[in-house]
Amino acid sequence: MGSFGEKTFRARISILGEFADRELEKEFAGQEMIHSKKSVRSAALLLGVLYFALAAADFSRIGDKKVLSVFLLNRILFLAVSILFSFLLGNVKKPANYYLSITAYEITGAFFLMWTFFLNETPVFMIQYLNILILLLLVFIIPNRTVYTVTAALGISLCFHLFSSINGMAINDREFIAAVVHSGLIIVLFSMYSLLVNRYKRINYLENKVLRRLSSRDALTGIYNRQRFEEELRRAIKHAQRYGTQLSLVLFDIDNFKAVNDGYGHLVGDKVLVEFVSIVGTEIRETDFFARWGGEEFALILPGADKRDATLLANRLRDRICSTYINPVGQITCSFGIDSYRQGDDCETLFKRVDRLMYIAKQAGKDQVINGIS
Repeated sequence: MGSFGEKTFRARISILGEFADRELEKEFAGQEMIHSKKSVRSAALLLGVLYFALAAADFSRIGDKKVLSVFLLNRILFLAVSILFSFLLGNVKKPANYYLSITAYEITGAFFLMWTFFLNETPVFMIQYLNILILLLLVFIIPNRTVYTVTAALGISLCFHLFSSINGMAINDREFIAAVVHSGLIIVLFSMYSLLVNRYKRINYLENKVLRRLSSRDALTGIYNRQRFEEELRRAIKHAQRYGTQLSLVLFDIDNFKAVNDGYGHLVGDKVLVEFVSIVGTEIRETDFFARWGGEEFALILPGADKRDATLLANRLRDRICSTYINPVGQITCSFGIDSYRQGDDCETLFKRVDRLMYIAKQAGKDQVINGIS
């Protein structure tokens, strides 16, 4: 029960700003994708529109109609790519594909931008260089894996400097070398910033994950608490109402637990509760919802189980519990109340009915399973 907390606090973040635990990283990436997808799609559409809007400046500065038509084609195509990217990104389900799609879009944007460099008859190096710096800034702003971001930024910078030397832009060697050095420094600084941001995001994710767990888990046993049980029972009843599925509720109480606390002390009592929860945990399904209602009372929500299934489980639990020796107390027993969802039930009516059945089991001599009569 304590494995989650231990794993969370020991989670290591690699030099790339990602969780060393691949499962934890995959979980984080899934949440990051959900939270950032809408803003990334909107940003792509905005970039496409702004890039297309620059066609107005092309009309004022380009006299050659052939060149102008190619410029216009360039801007229309990128707008179309941005619209298509935004649409397709909305259907991406896997984080790995999500990050690769963003990287591909960034590289495509760089291709369209550099295409315009070749279309200019007399390209001015510093103006094109500033365009590349803006593009690099956008690459580092858009959420992505650090390794993809840095790779894309290095590729864009390298291609620009290579193309600018081939295209014969008006610049001397010293200015060219200075531009290469400065763009390299900018990439290094942006990369450090990206690493710090990604690291902070993951630390924040871990802290929120721990807080969410603490707010929904019982501090002693690690299973769900009363508040979370009530939320889950409401959800389960709504699901049963909507889809007509089976749902059963089991309440059970450790018999004579006060005598354990009085005779052995509360520390031993706590040990009994922890071992008791461990025993129950080995007998239930992954889909069953196990919670501590309070004190020595526990609850099981059994989705898809009818009253017969729930009764079989309760009897199996009763046999397992009373046949297990818990040091130093020995054997303990439990009293069970069971009933299933009925049409028109809400949380209160179902719970009260099962709680009454558990009370009947107590009154009838304890160590019993009592189910409701349909």
